[in-house]
Amino acid sequence: MGASDTETLESNRQRRSQLLAARARANELPCHEPIELAGRPNVYYELRDYSQPDKLDGSKQARSDVPYLFKSFETGQARPPRPGTKNAQLPRAATIHEYLDWTVTAQGSQALDELDFSGFRTIVLVPRFRPHWPAPGLFDKEHSKKPRRLGAPRNPWPVLLCDGKPVCAATIRVSLGYLEIPFFATLESKRKRGYGRALVEAIEEVARSLNVPRLLLCSTDDPIVKTTWRHLGFVYTSQQDLEDFGVQHGDLVHMDNTVQMHKDVPLAREWQTLVVRHQHLCQRIYFPAQPYNAAHAETAVQYKPEPTPAQSNGLLEH
Repeated sequence: MGASDTETLESNRQRRSQLLAARARANELPCHEPIELAGRPNVYYELRDYSQPDKLDGSKQARSDVPYLFKSFETGQARPPRPGTKNAQLPRAATIHEYLDWTVTAQGSQALDELDFSGFRTIVLVPRFRPHWPAPGLFDKEHSKKPRRLGAPRNPWPVLLCDGKPVCAATIRVSLGYLEIPFFATLESKRKRGYGRALVEAIEEVARSLNVPRLLLCSTDDPIVKTTWRHLGFVYTSQQDLEDFGVQHGDLVHMDNTVQMHKDVPLAREWQTLVVRHQHLCQRIYFPAQPYNAAHAETAVQYKPEPTPAQSNGLLEH
């Protein structure tokens, strides 16, 4: 091994160490806990860690929880050869099926010349159950806010309850100055309803909690798909942009027939809250803070279609 090869090897080793240190910050994120998203009363989000000791079990669980995340990319693509067959022993390029499995299970690599998938988490958007006729006493008390670093500013009210499987999912990984998003998909029957935008807002919230200023997205090289991402604030990322962001070859998970797009993480919105009560129902609603006429706001909050204060009232929180 020559001197230049030794220098390259040492440079790659240092780069891998820097990336691993940055990706380890994912351990700060709470997993498998419901997190309220302000302004989105019908959904909440969760961060999920499928990096189980048995990667096959983690992959199976992920494919059961969010099958559309896999189907969206695997449909029409060649599957990997079955283990133990002759074709499995031959040199070949990895398939999209393997990329997805390695990503959702955060499969690490010790070899410096191989892609490293460690640090990935899956973020999902879950329908929220909100009973219209709750049992007496069910909503008398607020539930403490968990986790404190993420989610809406106040305690969830009513408690965050699941109303079905996730409708939108993405894989994310924190890195050196950016949050990487190689896979993103919405359940086919739930598309064009704002769920994708809501999940982007959740990802931005995660990025802000880690002081990461930028999102890097791997988008299918399709005009309609790229237009959708532009509507969500993403722009095309050139090679010069990647160099300016400090991204080096091998830092990102990148597939064929895809393009990189990026978006600067916006500042957190300021919210006001309104607590609505009616008989045994109670819920906290978030709306953007903006200049308003205080007298008009007070009148609107106190208005009741049926003036029976014991049954229905609203309280604007400060």
